[in-house]
Amino acid sequence: MFNFSISWLIFWMKGRVEVDNQSVRSRIPRLLLWVFPYAPISKDIALSDIKSTSIKGKNQFFPLLLGLILIVLGALSAMNKGLAIGILAIIIGLILGIAGFKARLTIETATGRFNIDVPASQKEVLFKIEREIQNRQKQPEPKIKENQVLEEL
Repeated sequence: MFNFSISWLIFWMKGRVEVDNQSVRSRIPRLLLWVFPYAPISKDIALSDIKSTSIKGKNQFFPLLLGLILIVLGALSAMNKGLAIGILAIIIGLILGIAGFKARLTIETATGRFNIDVPASQKEVLFKIEREIQNRQKQPEPKIKENQVLEEL
């Protein structure tokens, strides 16, 4: 099981991905405006359906732009006797700007794509998930005899 933060700002909210011999299961909270968590996305993908996986860096334009605007406005406010508001705007701008840098694991299946986005600092977790998927696909599934289940009961 792999746990990872879903956002720089809400670092205590965790997403989870489990990889076993049959499937890849994920449960990842969604974020509204990069801040407010709401209904989680749950996905179960059969390991045999996975064609490929890839990891890429992703930059989101809007949070970067909004963060830059808040930093500039905060700096201007700090110079014009609004020091507390200026510093607060700079801090919020930095956090939003940093939130624009993400890493994405794309799982390609016959029916489409499934993306897992994490902050850039959590990219190592995506590499571990990808390695685990590839290792599980290489391992043959254990063979079960027809009467083995009944014998164990």
